[in-house]
Amino acid sequence: MPKNFDNALMDAAEIMQFESWLRFYFIQEEGDALMLRVPEQAVEKIKENYEHLAPLLETMNDCEMTYENSVNTVCQFVVTSLDGNRYSSGVVGNVFDSPEFQREMKLFHIWTQVHEEQLEQAPMEFETWRKLFGEWKSSDKVQSQMKRVEDDVSRMTQCSTKTVQ
Repeated sequence: MPKNFDNALMDAAEIMQFESWLRFYFIQEEGDALMLRVPEQAVEKIKENYEHLAPLLETMNDCEMTYENSVNTVCQFVVTSLDGNRYSSGVVGNVFDSPEFQREMKLFHIWTQVHEEQLEQAPMEFETWRKLFGEWKSSDKVQSQMKRVEDDVSRMTQCSTKTVQ
């Protein structure tokens, strides 16, 4: 993969992970609605530490969080902030369609599920989430499991290719 693609993949994943982090710590039930309510002190800290992600926060803060709203807002932010601005037009579309991006996001969601109890104990900075996720993802256990999955997929692909011929 070209370096440009790899960088775009990591930037898109960071945005998606940031949105998950926001929802994890700042969703509040209000009647039948789930609202994103980030306290002003946290907003200021996010603007200071994650200037490039602050516009996403501004778009989402104090808004109802439905699945559709969340997906549309995040995808639009990824495209408008990366595609044609930071990377060549079309790169982000290639990232979204790639198995590498799907794998990265699947691993992130597995990590949040497996570590949910730990993450709920006390709010963590977004950078702490990213550091813990990176350490988990690069652990021998996860790498070994990923290798087995990739080997299984490779064998299935070979099998399906042979049956088609």
